[in-house]
Amino acid sequence: MTNDDEADQAEKEYGPAFFLAVIFIVLILITICVWAVMLLSRMMGPRQTPTPELPLIVPTTNIPTAMPIKYYSIYSPIILTGSANQQTWVVIRVKNLGYELDGQRYDLATFKRINSQDTAKAYCINRGWDVPAVGTEYMLSTEGIFIPVSESHADPLQRFLRIK
Repeated sequence: MTNDDEADQAEKEYGPAFFLAVIFIVLILITICVWAVMLLSRMMGPRQTPTPELPLIVPTTNIPTAMPIKYYSIYSPIILTGSANQQTWVVIRVKNLGYELDGQRYDLATFKRINSQDTAKAYCINRGWDVPAVGTEYMLSTEGIFIPVSESHADPLQRFLRIK
């Protein structure tokens, strides 16, 4: 009977300590799992992306505004698809208010491609800007906009939209 008493006494001594150790280990494992889930949720969450630049919209109609509209020069890169001589155009004639669109009059320019007999007509985009002199070189963008090859930042030259 002494063996049974010793076994009961051993269970009583190590029983609560064993259960407390198991509970402590389980709590540690749960804490590690919660931290891992929190870390993964932060890593998987949406990342902050830079805000895109808003394009400058130049009004094309005479809308009354409370403040005067200021026009800014926009210098965008020119992407060439051929050689420079194929894309370079020269102003051969400018007719003030020579083109009518939607009841409005625009300056009309005639361009000739360098090293070719191709000609094109285009109307002004930025009304009020300086009109180019005959012989001024322009590049034709893929969107059909004639952009001056060289100009002063203080006095930007007119841009023209090609008439199809």
